[in-house]
Amino acid sequence: MAYPEFYTLPSSPKYKCDDRFSLHPEGDEVEDGNGQVPFWPFLQKIFILPAITSLGAELFFEKIWPLLVTVALEMPKLHPNGQLPVLGQGQNQSLRFSRRQTACLVVHQFLRTLSNPSWRENDGTHDFGIWYSSEQRNCDKGWNPNAVRAYLQALLSYFKEGACKDSWGMDTSRGGWAVEYTLHSLQTAYYIKLASEDHPLTQLKVEDSSRYDTSFRSLGLPSCQPVVISANKIIGFGQSGTQEDVHVGISPEACPIVLVTPPLGEAEVLRVRGAEAMVNVVGKGRDIVLDLVERAGLPDLIHENMEREINKAYTAFDGYFEVTEIRTGLWGCGAFGGGPEIKVLLLWLAASFAQVGLIVVCDRKLWGFARRLEDIVALVRKRNLGTLELRRILENAPKDLTRGQCWDRLRKEVDKS
Repeated sequence: MAYPEFYTLPSSPKYKCDDRFSLHPEGDEVEDGNGQVPFWPFLQKIFILPAITSLGAELFFEKIWPLLVTVALEMPKLHPNGQLPVLGQGQNQSLRFSRRQTACLVVHQFLRTLSNPSWRENDGTHDFGIWYSSEQRNCDKGWNPNAVRAYLQALLSYFKEGACKDSWGMDTSRGGWAVEYTLHSLQTAYYIKLASEDHPLTQLKVEDSSRYDTSFRSLGLPSCQPVVISANKIIGFGQSGTQEDVHVGISPEACPIVLVTPPLGEAEVLRVRGAEAMVNVVGKGRDIVLDLVERAGLPDLIHENMEREINKAYTAFDGYFEVTEIRTGLWGCGAFGGGPEIKVLLLWLAASFAQVGLIVVCDRKLWGFARRLEDIVALVRKRNLGTLELRRILENAPKDLTRGQCWDRLRKEVDKS
């Protein structure tokens, strides 16, 4: 499906709105046939109005708000074309922004001045309004109030750092900190040849954690181990505690990806580099203080699904030339009901094709699983199996296996090899 090549920003003359309170400085003279006026002068006029402070909000209104206004109004300078290239359209495969350019987009997401990209449902997930409503406290709808509070805290911490540390002043033209969004696609012909050959299985380590968290150590920093997470094909942030929601929601500089990334294809992944996490989230799902196949039962052993998971993971793992290990949790084994035994072996295959080691992080609830995983990895090593044999074992496993039955069956098959 074709998508627009560019996303229109509020600073563009093409971006218009209703002026119900006659705030536009040129008034009726600039109204079009639909009664709309260019948005940017309208916004400039609003920002001239004085801010009303409240007790306890001195820091925000005295230091943070003036910076937000300044950076928001710099959009014509920071993004002079009035539009952003859309990834995957035309020649646009990668976007690189200075921290101030990125901050400008984040501020406008905060102000809710951006339009909904054409490929997204009109559900408000392109800006931060989904976190403002009191309805986000409704757990019955799958929303997580603890998660939303964490995302808002991350956003406010980001604004505070910008105001107090001048961290948004860095510019890529001076060799400073940059934020990059890159669409990476599977090289199909090369992968088919690669997968048809036998390769040694790379190192697989299991790391125990009392609870999942997003601290620097848990994310493999500062040793620069990439963190690979599962995501929906329409990527972004939300109101729950999925891997995707957490890692994007606590990193405001990652949030503009929703403006420039159409639905991911079957063999596409998005890489985000330079986006700083502002808070540490402990736990996952509803415990917080993949583009995945959604089916009942255990779909992981269906051939098409298995191929898709390996392809997707390989695409994510491949190309990190500066690293030797990838950190990840289990993909789709929570709300999506996937089988962790199969998932982790598929990830191991993908990591082996990409010739990188794999670190699987398991929280306390998965420590029993972790020990069984270490047992089967040791057995695979003892039998000196490669990628072709491990793949054959997975392909030949009974399709009616359920969660909890896989280890014993897989162990028997490995033991026979």
